[in-house]
Amino acid sequence: MDRITPGLIAIVIGAIIAVLLFVPFVAASYRLRGGMTLGRTLGWVALLVSFIAIWTYTILPAPAITDDYRCSTPNLDLLADVRDILLIQQSGTSLIANAALQVVVLNIIFFMPLGFLVRFLFRWGVARAAVSGLLVSLAVETTQLTGIWGLYPCSYRLFSVTDLLHNTLGAIIGSLIGLALLRRREARSPSSLGAHPVTAGRRLLGMLCDALVVTLVSLLTGLAVSLARLLVVSPGSPTVTDPAETALGIAVGLAVYLIPLLVTGTTLGEAAVLLRATGGWRPLALARIVRAALGLGGVVALSELVPVVGDALAAALALALITSVLVDRERRGLAARAAGLRLIDARALDG
Repeated sequence: MDRITPGLIAIVIGAIIAVLLFVPFVAASYRLRGGMTLGRTLGWVALLVSFIAIWTYTILPAPAITDDYRCSTPNLDLLADVRDILLIQQSGTSLIANAALQVVVLNIIFFMPLGFLVRFLFRWGVARAAVSGLLVSLAVETTQLTGIWGLYPCSYRLFSVTDLLHNTLGAIIGSLIGLALLRRREARSPSSLGAHPVTAGRRLLGMLCDALVVTLVSLLTGLAVSLARLLVVSPGSPTVTDPAETALGIAVGLAVYLIPLLVTGTTLGEAAVLLRATGGWRPLALARIVRAALGLGGVVALSELVPVVGDALAAALALALITSVLVDRERRGLAARAAGLRLIDARALDG
C-alpha cells in the first residue's frame, strides 16, 4: 500500500463519522460554549481525521489472516534508530536520502498535529500534550505488538520503543508550535452563556441539523430493514432495495422531525442550537401543522409523493425557506411566520 491511500481512508472514515456526529456536536457546542465557530469545528474534524490517520498508517496494510507473513521481533533498543542512521551514512548516502532518518522524521511529524490540536481545542500545555502523545502511541504500538489484540497469531508490524519517543516528541513540538501561533483565548464560562440573538446563521444551522437528522434516520432505518430481511427473512437472496423499505425509512425519518415539532413547536435542529418556538395561531396544534407542512415536512412530502415535478417543487420550497430566513428581520422564516410562531433563544426563557 502506498503512503497516500491510508490518508485517504482516514479522510473518508473521518468524514462519515463527522456527519454522523454533527448534530450532537452542535448541541454540545451550544450548551458548553454558548455557540460554535468555524475554527473550532474544523479543529475537531482535523483531530478526528488525525486520530484515524494514526491508526490507518500504523495498522494498514493488514494481511489476510490466512496469508503467510513474517512475525516481527519487538525493538527494545533505544539507540536502534541512531545505529541505523549511522550505518546508512557509512555507505555514502546523503543525510536527506537516509531512509532511517526519514522514518524518524516522519514519526515525529505524524504526531505534531495531535500536540497542536489538543492545545487549540483544550488549551492543554506541553506536559499534557506529551502525555497524550505517549498514550496514543503506546496504544498503537501495543496493538501492533499483540497482532491487533489477538486477531493475528503474532505481530506483523514492528513494535519499537523508539517510536514511542519520536511520537511523544512530535506531540511536544506540535504543542510548542501552537503556543507560538495561537492567541490565548479564555473559554467562555457558564456564567457568560446568556441569551444570544437569533441570527440567520443560527437558524440555517438548525435547519441543516433537521435535514441531516431526517436523512440519516431514513438511510439507517432502510439499511437496518434491508439487513434484517437479508439475514433473517431471505438469507442468501440478492441485495435489492425494496420500495417498501425506502418508504419505511422516509416515514421514520419524517416522524423524528414531526413529533417534536407537533408536540413542542420546536424541531430537534432548533433545540440543538438552543432555539425555542413560542406563540402561534389558535388552535396551537393547527399552527404547528401549518409550520410542518410549509417546512421540511412539506419539502419531503413534495419530493416523495408528487410525481414528475415533485423534486422541482421540493427544491423551490427549500430555496424559499432559506431565502425567507435571510430576508426576514426577525429570522422567523416562511413556515414560522405563516404559523404565527416566533423563534427565541431558549436561555431567555430558562433565565
